[in-house]
Amino acid sequence: MNKPLISIIMPAKNAAEYIGSCIDSIRKQTFTNWELVIVDDHSIDSTAAIIKEYKKIDNRLRFAKNDGIGIVPALSKAFKLSVGEYISRMDADDIMPTDKLELFRNSIPAHFNFIITGKVAYFSEGQVSQGYRNYERWLNNLVDNNTHWQFLYRECVIASPNWLVHRSCFEEVINIDELDYPEDYDLVFKWENEGFEIIPLNKVTHFWREHAKRTSRTNLNYQQNAFFKMKTNYFIQKVIRHSNQIVQLIGAGQKGKMVAKILNEHNVQWSWFDLNSNRGVNAFNKKIQSIQALQDSVSILTAWPNDQNQQNQILEFLNARGLYFGLNLYLF
Repeated sequence: MNKPLISIIMPAKNAAEYIGSCIDSIRKQTFTNWELVIVDDHSIDSTAAIIKEYKKIDNRLRFAKNDGIGIVPALSKAFKLSVGEYISRMDADDIMPTDKLELFRNSIPAHFNFIITGKVAYFSEGQVSQGYRNYERWLNNLVDNNTHWQFLYRECVIASPNWLVHRSCFEEVINIDELDYPEDYDLVFKWENEGFEIIPLNKVTHFWREHAKRTSRTNLNYQQNAFFKMKTNYFIQKVIRHSNQIVQLIGAGQKGKMVAKILNEHNVQWSWFDLNSNRGVNAFNKKIQSIQALQDSVSILTAWPNDQNQQNQILEFLNARGLYFGLNLYLF
């Protein structure tokens, strides 16, 4: 077998119900010069047996057991076993559009510090929740406008199984073993910190399966508190530590309180603003001020409606006070 150009690294845990359709979608790719390296993370169902059967009929599949426990050591082992010049990740319960790898291959630039990604589409045997539909729409809008880094602190801006990078990313720049959970968000922060260029493709390049057993639903490492802790810590280290300004926290709802707690834990100086300034003094001993008192200073916005007209009104108001996304305004 010739050396594959693209290595797909995939952790798998108790994925017997879906891994067959996942592997089938990879084997149907119009671009064929790939290898799939699957690391089984101590499955107790028939996941390993299914992979071994596919391995008998397709020598582009490689299989190993996880030495550690969890997604990070599984990804690390899969990468170390891989040989491709380019690396992509796949999750065992999802599906690739048939032209995904071809689209990725045709978009590779001359330099090495890049991330190729595309749009996503959720699917389910049942009904996809409105929250996931909103996230799908938001991610795809980032692709349309190439504004991933501008909204880095809102959510994870690149779907975890929907990217391609050069091998040197993990050999010379980022050590997979050092990723923290949620590892997909940590990886994105590291890409941004290292100045990687995002190359967005205006096509759906990943079908994301929604089901009750998804890791994002069942594992505490992927719950909202974990994401908030990670992004607030990154924000403090990258933005606040290099500024002498008092942080303006906008929004006193649940998200605002979560951010406030972490800011206090890091002894960050901050002031609080909300549309309803009649809230008075809250549990953090901060007087909530009217948004009319906002100034041109580093600001965290935690209140963001789904309605586009309301978003435009908020932006117009904030821009008039010298606050701009990606400059001194960060959406959480």
